[in-house]
Amino acid sequence: MSGSTEDAKAAVQEFVAANRISTFRIQAPDVDGLLRGKRIPVEYFASSVAYKGSNIANILFGWDLADELLDNLTYTGWHTGYPDVTLLPDLSTMRVVPWEPGAAMVTCDITELDGTPVPLSPREVLKRVVRRADSLGFEPKAAYEFEFYVFEGSPKELADRKWRDPEPITHGSRTYSLYRGTGTEFLIGEIRQTLHDCGIDIEASNSEHGPGQFEVNIHYSDALAAADQAVILKSAVKEIAAKHGYTATFMAKVNPAWAGSSGHVHQSLSTLDGSPAFANAADGDRLSPVGEQYVAGLLDLASAMTAFYCPTVNSYKRTKAGSWSSPSATWGRDNRTVAIRSIPSTGQAARVENRVPGADANPYLVIAANLASGLYGIENAMTPPAAMTGNAYENPEAKLRLLPGSLEAATAALRGSAAARDLLGSDFVDHFALTRDWEIRQFGQAVTDWEMARYMEMI
Repeated sequence: MSGSTEDAKAAVQEFVAANRISTFRIQAPDVDGLLRGKRIPVEYFASSVAYKGSNIANILFGWDLADELLDNLTYTGWHTGYPDVTLLPDLSTMRVVPWEPGAAMVTCDITELDGTPVPLSPREVLKRVVRRADSLGFEPKAAYEFEFYVFEGSPKELADRKWRDPEPITHGSRTYSLYRGTGTEFLIGEIRQTLHDCGIDIEASNSEHGPGQFEVNIHYSDALAAADQAVILKSAVKEIAAKHGYTATFMAKVNPAWAGSSGHVHQSLSTLDGSPAFANAADGDRLSPVGEQYVAGLLDLASAMTAFYCPTVNSYKRTKAGSWSSPSATWGRDNRTVAIRSIPSTGQAARVENRVPGADANPYLVIAANLASGLYGIENAMTPPAAMTGNAYENPEAKLRLLPGSLEAATAALRGSAAARDLLGSDFVDHFALTRDWEIRQFGQAVTDWEMARYMEMI
């Protein structure tokens, strides 16, 4: 037995003993960013699963977020018999689950039975892009800001009411209100503390613009860890809310009159010696040349990557002018009306923020798409268009750079992008596009409340 395996076994045993673990949750994100996996008794995890993994049906890549089987895929389906793949724990991600006493979690990579990484795995997609960054001499950093709503009643109670007329935990718009936040601190405070105990550092939380809406900001880390932490946060928020009898949602737009929920991503690069690649020592009001090339890549591929940033039919109810989510491929210095907000500095704080992604998106794919686009700009020494000042929503130039306004248009842009295929893998792009085709088709078959109210009586 190799020394590294012996070291891993010792690390697992030490972790289990120190935290009195009885159960391990092994988990991996599916295409929609939902954590899927199993609960494993600690004895079996420590003796086998931690090093060999656990097999699971590749149906993980063959159904949608409602577990409905997709009928248009090539990788898996009835035609393949849904064979096994392996969830292989990344032991560096072991952490306690404070809201589930005695439990720990570990994030897994997904491999074929022969150990080959599954190229459709969102975590593998991001790891490939991170390796590309490393080959170019960069270490990518990222940090997520999430907005979400909390409603009265458990998920079962709201489901029994067909999700109609959910009652938010607070009423009215009280953005940044400390007074309003006091009334919900029993829940949001627990979320902050629990995530801290889970090893996820929360920089801040606040009430947001919509009734019952909140924002939570995660401290930056390396790109893969940032994605791991983001999906854990989304799951933790929902689990902790449900424990208290509430329902939390990261849906992009829950009510046409209320603010949408964003998933803004801050990002930067460091050189392999740790120097901030976006910092501009000569001019603190501009990003470095590398930083501006990165911005140019984000803008150039924004249309092709929109399907990752806005992956559902509902996503596009949020991306309208004036909604704090730019509908155009625009950028500007510390400007919240553009898609790419530049935050220059002479030091470590230099970064950019992509304001297009919604809270409903898969963090692994969002970070992968951002990083791949930025590296594309650097590799091709691209120059961004002129930065916008003032209200970009009303800028005529912005109207010439409109992003796809529907999931259909976004999926077509992704499918037709040679750059996206090169950067993320053609097989993955094809698979993801097929899953979006399915999502569009499911919505096309639905009869909505709007249709009933508009047509039932009068037609």
